[in-house]
Amino acid sequence: MVVMPYSYSLNPEKEIVNPFKLILAFAPWISLWIITWERTLFHLELGIGVAAVLTLFMALTGAHRGAIMWAGIVFFPSALVGVNLLHNFWFIAHMGVMAHGVLFGFTLYSILCGHPFTEDYARQHVPCEFWTHPLFKRRCLVTAWAWGILFGLNTAYSVVLLYRPVGGEWGKRGVELGLMAAGVIFTSVYTRSRCPANEDSATIS
Repeated sequence: MVVMPYSYSLNPEKEIVNPFKLILAFAPWISLWIITWERTLFHLELGIGVAAVLTLFMALTGAHRGAIMWAGIVFFPSALVGVNLLHNFWFIAHMGVMAHGVLFGFTLYSILCGHPFTEDYARQHVPCEFWTHPLFKRRCLVTAWAWGILFGLNTAYSVVLLYRPVGGEWGKRGVELGLMAAGVIFTSVYTRSRCPANEDSATIS
C-alpha cells in the first residue's frame, strides 16, 4: 500500500475544480451573451452561429465534455433551426428561458446520474488515482449543485421577464453577470478550502 498525501494532487492551496477552466467550458454561451448585446435579429443569428461553431470545435478537440457539451449540442442546433432558418418568433422570445433551462436541466441530470459535470473538468488536472476519493467526489458534487442553483435562478428570472419585464436590458445583463461571478467566486473559494484532518491523505493500492 502506498499512502500519498493530498498535497501531492489535491493541494488545499490549489483548486480541485479550476473556475476559469470551467468558465472556458461555457465559451459558446458567453459568446452568444456578448454578441447579442445588440438586440437585433442579425446579432442573434450571428451569436447562435458563432456559438454553434465553438460548440462543435470544443467537442471535437476535447475542450468541451460531459453534460455541458451535450447541453450545447442540443441547444445550439435547435436555435440554428428555430431562429436562423425558420425565424420563429416564439423561439426567439423564449431563447433566454430555453438557454438557461437547458444548462439547468443537463446540470441536474449529471448530478442525478452520479457524475456531476464538474468532474469532467476536474479530472483534466487531478491524477486518476484520486477520482474515486470521497473528497474529490464531494467537492465536484457541491460545485455542480452550486452551478445548478445559479442556472435555476437564471431560468426563473428569464421566466419572470417573459411576463413582467423588470430592470431593462442592463438589469437583465447585471443579474446574469452577477450570478456567473458568484459561481466563479464560490468555485474558487470552496475548492481552495483546507481539507479536514482525516482527509489530508489518500490511500492507493
